[in-house]
Amino acid sequence: MGAPLIADLADPALGSAPGWPLVLYFHHVNALVDHYTALSPDQFRRGLDTVLGTVGPALDPAAVGPGFRPPDHPSVLFTFDDGYRDNLQVAAPLLAEFGVKALLFCVTGELDAADRLSEPERAALPPRRSFLTWEEAERFAGLGHVLSAHTVRHPKLPELGGNEAAEEVTASLRRVRERTGEPVRTFAYPYGLIPERPPVPAGLLAFGTVKSPPASWEHRPLHIRRTYLPSGEVERWAGLATGWREQWFGSQ
Repeated sequence: MGAPLIADLADPALGSAPGWPLVLYFHHVNALVDHYTALSPDQFRRGLDTVLGTVGPALDPAAVGPGFRPPDHPSVLFTFDDGYRDNLQVAAPLLAEFGVKALLFCVTGELDAADRLSEPERAALPPRRSFLTWEEAERFAGLGHVLSAHTVRHPKLPELGGNEAAEEVTASLRRVRERTGEPVRTFAYPYGLIPERPPVPAGLLAFGTVKSPPASWEHRPLHIRRTYLPSGEVERWAGLATGWREQWFGSQ
């Protein structure tokens, strides 16, 4: 089978390169949010059960970074983008039910801004503007999840000049390192938009979305494809999970 056409890349049925972990991305677990990667709590529980039962076990995100070697069986890396408050309040207890640890890509400027708000101000925010504070993000990490970087302001990086794009990336990496005291080994591109020359420091793994073609992490470490469980299409999930598992085997 040849390489997928560009028009086909956005189809969530296209998973990872053969032999490499499936990577799923979510934004919210919140029944009030209408977004293609936002699931209700019941849907998220069902999604976890379907994917773990069909594709394979969850990866420990603490093991994901430069030099990562995939396990010799299908597996799944769960990731969240942006750093919303419901990731801690709603998603974390459900992840714990299944023993899953996740990688959370934080928009660091939004977490800084959340720190400056009073609790009544935060309570008045709609879910899509309600971000974690750093203290809450650190509580999330304390449950065994991993914090990582997703720029400072969540811009479309290809629309920025090279120096500005690089500063968005490096400043967010630096901020996460300051808060966690740990080296930051991964990054995720806002909107899955990757500049022609990715402004990511050498030695990291960088994650896109369904806009990236499937490829070996070893050969394209700055263009790792992620896919998703489409919200509102629960009836597709079993078939998607079966296909993702079959794709892991490739031509074997």
